[in-house]
Amino acid sequence: MLRDVLALLPDVIVRCPLETAIAFCALGAVLWMAGGRLSRSILALVAVAGGTIIGMRLPQWRGWQIDGMGLAVAGSIVLGSIAFLMHRTCIGLLLGVGMMLWAGFGTWVFLAGDATWNWRAATWNGDLVHYLHDLWQTLPPGMGRVFPWVCFAGFATGVTITVFSPKLGKVMAHSLVGVTLMALMGSIAASAARPSWLAALPGSRAAQGLALVGLVALGALIQWQFTPPYRKQPGAGRGSPAPSASRKV
Repeated sequence: MLRDVLALLPDVIVRCPLETAIAFCALGAVLWMAGGRLSRSILALVAVAGGTIIGMRLPQWRGWQIDGMGLAVAGSIVLGSIAFLMHRTCIGLLLGVGMMLWAGFGTWVFLAGDATWNWRAATWNGDLVHYLHDLWQTLPPGMGRVFPWVCFAGFATGVTITVFSPKLGKVMAHSLVGVTLMALMGSIAASAARPSWLAALPGSRAAQGLALVGLVALGALIQWQFTPPYRKQPGAGRGSPAPSASRKV
């Protein structure tokens, strides 16, 4: 199963250096075990790093003759603030996207059979709708009717879980991301160091898939024990009781 998933990944990820793969695998282990406890700080740091990278590269992407340092600072501040202040929304999107990818990969691995998917044939021209349409056209005939609905159901499920149970959404999101990083980056590191290890993995596709789902559930259960529940800010609701003027000792 993991070899099938690696075949669908971009070459820039599959051919990353061994040290990078091991580092991301270790990061995945941390997220799997304790990501929910440090969720707000982790998302804020990732958003700051992402804003910095986007700000530095944006002039090159758009052909602007300006220095990207100012855009990098602005991007890091904006995205970092959004991730910190809108933490619950970011968790919902993170879990939704994670479950969408897992649902899509699972559907492809179990239903596509020996079919091939040349998703690289769809070219990006700046229009997201046009790109998704071209991407859908590259799917095999049998998958074109099932794949989009499965991905939408996965995204909707992740968002719904976070809306009705923020704590469950938080621990599941970090456990899902952690297992994803451990499985993918561990497979990439194994294929680079010992290519025969992937071929020697025991079990069928279904068994390996159930094992990964079990790891996600185990990580969420472990994090649930020491992750604090989501609390609204005092005075955020109309029915919030007013703080007492004095406290008896």
